[in-house]
Amino acid sequence: MADIRDYERLARESGAYRDIELDILVESLQLWSKSPGAPNTLLELRDGKILAGFALLCRAMNTDFTFDVLALCVARSYHGTEAGRSLIAMVEEEALRASDSVIVRVETSSRKESAIQQGLLAQEGYALIGHIADFYEAGDDYFIYAKHLAGERAGSGEGETGEANGGEGEPQGQDGAAPGGTTDARSEG
Repeated sequence: MADIRDYERLARESGAYRDIELDILVESLQLWSKSPGAPNTLLELRDGKILAGFALLCRAMNTDFTFDVLALCVARSYHGTEAGRSLIAMVEEEALRASDSVIVRVETSSRKESAIQQGLLAQEGYALIGHIADFYEAGDDYFIYAKHLAGERAGSGEGETGEANGGEGEPQGQDGAAPGGTTDARSEG
């Protein structure tokens, strides 16, 4: 069983999660640690040995080609860097491993989105498909975003290759330089 304490600590310190949300995230991480890749896949972004961020995703129930992002967390010390963009690229690459044409959905809140980078999902081509103002509390809205990805083998047109950032912006460390040893803990399932 994998140790999830680093992920839990990062999520807690990010300030993005309320206690009940953190409890749910920990349950999802425990499920992953018992059986990586079935149903959850954990991707991590590291700057050397430092955990800069992580994403947790799973195939949406009753679908063949839709993936839900259960968590997208960036360490506070990496806010304002390319860490969020890098995590999104990793999520998209992982989803495209399953099929040449997939949909990625992200349910989030104002609080969580600002802890990654405000407006990043829209900048990365995610369509806002739902919004409920003050859903969690005053000023903390609910959002759901989605993006259709078509891989190269799907014969997609230019600009829809599944390359999330088109080669722009490498992950950056705390000092603004590209992190050494950016890795993922992808779990095959």
